[in-house]
Amino acid sequence: MSAPVLRPARTQATWVAYAQMGAYGAFVYSLGASTALLRDEQFTSRAVAGLHASAWASGLVVMSAANGRVTRRLGRGGAMRLGSVLMIMGILGYTSAGPTMVTLTSVFIAGLGGALMVAGLSAFLAVQQGPSAPAAVSEANAMGAMAGLLGAGGVGVGMVLALGWRPALWLLAGTLVALEVWRGNRLAAFNIATPARVGNSDIAQPTLPRLFWWSLLVMLPAAGVEYCVALWSADLLREFGGFEDAAAAVSLTVVVTGLIVGRIVGSRLAERYSPEKLLIVAFAVSTTAFLVVWAINIAWVMLVFLFVSGCGIALHWPLAIARTIRVVPEQADRASGIGLLVAGVAIMIAPFALGALADVVGLRTAFLIVPLLSVFGAIMVWVRPVRLMR
Repeated sequence: MSAPVLRPARTQATWVAYAQMGAYGAFVYSLGASTALLRDEQFTSRAVAGLHASAWASGLVVMSAANGRVTRRLGRGGAMRLGSVLMIMGILGYTSAGPTMVTLTSVFIAGLGGALMVAGLSAFLAVQQGPSAPAAVSEANAMGAMAGLLGAGGVGVGMVLALGWRPALWLLAGTLVALEVWRGNRLAAFNIATPARVGNSDIAQPTLPRLFWWSLLVMLPAAGVEYCVALWSADLLREFGGFEDAAAAVSLTVVVTGLIVGRIVGSRLAERYSPEKLLIVAFAVSTTAFLVVWAINIAWVMLVFLFVSGCGIALHWPLAIARTIRVVPEQADRASGIGLLVAGVAIMIAPFALGALADVVGLRTAFLIVPLLSVFGAIMVWVRPVRLMR
């Protein structure tokens, strides 16, 4: 007897959440595509330019730590709207042609907004969709990946048309404004099971179970692997695949395309199969495919298996955050915020650790961090499974 199909319910609020995830993805990949161009304008080193990614991750970590308090004060809908406002402010500052300190501060502000958006929409989809949450979160992340491809592509198109890289980000800011106009004052729709607040005091939160803290360990490889591959795969292709400088654009496109395909297909698979088993398979696919990329120095083989690896990586984050929330669905916002905080720490540490290790032992050996993280994630899911409540 086949498992029941768990299809997400797609209301207007669901589509707003999907659109916010799209805006998040568009900014992340637009940032990646524009950082080198901004470096040329500001005449800074690669190390200083790379601080923009650190500033973004720092914003995620700081606001993730405060997410529960902000959500209790403003409601989930209000917190998600504040996230949009902060993201718009960050985009305008980043594209202002200001000095490095201005652009770094702006990216940090955008990170604050991104944390509120992602934590809020993840918690909302978890409580709105119930057993269909893994499929819904995968759909939202597929939207993020598709928008990310458009964002990075928009930066490139702007440069080809001699418009510069900024119009793509201005368009994103305008899209966020339009999204909030469309949402209007219907913020209450997002406040399903939002933590209560009485007077000026937050109601004490119950102690989180041990299984929740175990589930957070999976967030480390879920975020760390994706950002290591996204930030360093170009160097791997350049050093071992014989690619020229265009490798950065090629590798990013290949990986993001894999993320899109993986999240679209994965959202359908999550409707029918155990998300725990699906996450283990995703870790196995990404690990196996990346080891092929790592071991074989043939350009087309490396590109094909980077795509396959991207398909596996696609399911790491949506299934990991959904399972973390599933442990304590009555504290969805708190769980989502803590999960995003852990992911932010992984984003700050894992790519930096890979780069630092590469300086000591070489890029090929350093890249073993990626499969090791994936294996660790699969083991944690297998050792401490989280049951799907139907």
